[in-house]
Amino acid sequence: MTPPQAAAASTPTAANALTKIAVSYPEGGAHLPLFIARDKGIFNKYGLDVDLKPLGGGSVATAALLGGDVQLVDITGSEIVTANAQGGDVVVLATLTPTYPYVFEVSKDITDKEDLKGKTIAIRAVGDATDIATRVMLKKEGLDPDKDVTLLAVQQEGARMAALQSGQICCSVAQVSDRLQLEKVGFHTLVDLTAEGLPNSQGVIAARRDYVQANPQVVQNFINSVVAGIALMKADKAGALPVLKAQLNLDDDAIVSATYDFFAKDVVPSVPLAQPNQFSDSIALLSEQNDKVKGFDISKYIDSSYVQNAVAAGLDKPPAT
Repeated sequence: MTPPQAAAASTPTAANALTKIAVSYPEGGAHLPLFIARDKGIFNKYGLDVDLKPLGGGSVATAALLGGDVQLVDITGSEIVTANAQGGDVVVLATLTPTYPYVFEVSKDITDKEDLKGKTIAIRAVGDATDIATRVMLKKEGLDPDKDVTLLAVQQEGARMAALQSGQICCSVAQVSDRLQLEKVGFHTLVDLTAEGLPNSQGVIAARRDYVQANPQVVQNFINSVVAGIALMKADKAGALPVLKAQLNLDDDAIVSATYDFFAKDVVPSVPLAQPNQFSDSIALLSEQNDKVKGFDISKYIDSSYVQNAVAAGLDKPPAT
């Protein structure tokens, strides 16, 4: 399945020339390229009218994709593995977060891994990036995520941090903006997953194969927009900060700046190629619960040609000033 080799689309001359698509996304700074593409007119430049929907990176977004409510998703790789292992046909197009963007934040009464036993740990949703990252961290620390602790899915965006700050729950994985806010009220980092540099499938851009085959230019235009959005994000911090601040509902400019620096410099790659090894943790963990995932070959569901076309067109380079 190879898309047309024209990575750039003409700028439409009228609003009604734009192709309307719906795209889901999860919370977090790694998804800034989507908001840049929306707010800076990049989607429009490539002929798209994109409705970004905050459905998270878990099962709600998967259901929306499989049901046709959204055409593309920015989602956790574990969801794609599960969907495809159960007979779905979802194509991986790019990966925005190829390493874990988390630290594990705990309340001040927890000083080592033994203190975690019997505790409740917040995750965003079962099977999403926070769930996988938490399970990976616990296993690396010699703990059983299904026996030694309770993982509580809180579902709503922002609910994890609210539960932690109110003292209802002791611990959760946190991205940089959440970490800084939590540490202001006494939390501290127990494990730094980002420092481990482990391959990760998060911020995975994907679509149903039948949609990709029927709409290759629309898919190409979307990937063009994402790659161009990454380039603009990295090149223009001053322009990116207000977008990030509004999207994450942050008031503290220092936290906004630190969040930008972390994701723009350390996490999101200029060329967001998807690689099979990014899905290794998800496949290993899911195999323990789902026999259909055992031996699953994700490479059959990865199509890097759209990103490669965008790079061939030079869209990964900083925009001309």
